[in-house]
Amino acid sequence: MYAQTSEVSSTSYGYKINDNRNLRFTEAERVHTEVTIGARYGNAKGVSSFGGSLQVARVWTPSDNFGYQAGVLVSTVYAGDYGALADVLAVAGLRFGNAVYFGLDALVGTGQMALYDESTNGASTHRYYNSQWRVKVGGQASINFRLTEKVTLGVFGRYLYTFNDANTRSYQQAEGWEAVGTVFYDNRWSAGLSLTFNILKEEQISGDNCWTAGAFGGYSFLGNEGWVVGAEMNHFKRVSARGGRILGFGSEQIVGDDMSTNSVFGKAGYQILPWGANSPVIFEFGAKAGIGEYAKAGEGWSDSGSFYLKSAIQTVGIVGKAYVGINFHFGRHSIKLAGEAGYHTCFDTSFVGEGYTGEVTTPLHGWDAAATLGYAIAF
Repeated sequence: MYAQTSEVSSTSYGYKINDNRNLRFTEAERVHTEVTIGARYGNAKGVSSFGGSLQVARVWTPSDNFGYQAGVLVSTVYAGDYGALADVLAVAGLRFGNAVYFGLDALVGTGQMALYDESTNGASTHRYYNSQWRVKVGGQASINFRLTEKVTLGVFGRYLYTFNDANTRSYQQAEGWEAVGTVFYDNRWSAGLSLTFNILKEEQISGDNCWTAGAFGGYSFLGNEGWVVGAEMNHFKRVSARGGRILGFGSEQIVGDDMSTNSVFGKAGYQILPWGANSPVIFEFGAKAGIGEYAKAGEGWSDSGSFYLKSAIQTVGIVGKAYVGINFHFGRHSIKLAGEAGYHTCFDTSFVGEGYTGEVTTPLHGWDAAATLGYAIAF
């Protein structure tokens, strides 16, 4: 009888033994996770905005002076009459240097584009401020200074281009009023400072410490009502013989009778494994929080007349939910039945003009609830 010979293979993240999924190991000098918090000033056609951002990225460093990264960037700003505006972007980029390094990233995703409609009836004028979600692409460049092994100070500049189709606007004027036009803020640049925290940790990658990717569908009963389609990624780490924590993020689309809305979210939860790692049934509960679109209409009036407008505009809302689920577990595969419920709150709209007053006629706050069925695979 002979003992098995261990065969060690080098990988981009570390090494693995005998090509075994449960014998994979990361090395901090090859791959690590970075969390970046930024504060920035932005400008679009003369309109200033101030805000912050959070980026989470996986960084590979094949040499001391070269690396590449992939991750997710979520940012939000406040822009006066337009209120809060958000972007959710995928990030992929390169970096050159070590103690001081230069970074160059490509950005693609979705976000809110500020706009306003201006109208007149000869005696009075008004502007209706709002935003629309659009696909965005762009880039960012940064110079970064390592303060310690785990903390980096950065200076960055960012530019985003918005794909906009003016024909998708749904803006109705009353008799006697004339639309002067719509102004779109479809491009924006920003600059700011950032702090990056390097999570330099070596770890074993296995079924007890893995990522899962999945898709789900279902129906939303409250809030945005309609059919739900979404995707999410989660990281599972077993913390006891019969339990493990879940951290993840995702995006979903709700297709209703009148419009389609989307949202992005982060989640944190806990899984109960009644029979340990091989439990055929796994129970899960937790919380989700994020930003999403909600329909909004407004009504305005003046001394010389009134009009009503209703548009296919969505405003950003902050959403928090609790969820419960049951997973039917088959090795690397699982099917999950889940339910969720929570509450959302949206930002108001400004009505500005000579001799003009207005108000939002749709609720800015409300309950959300949905049921979903999904599939996920571990890797």
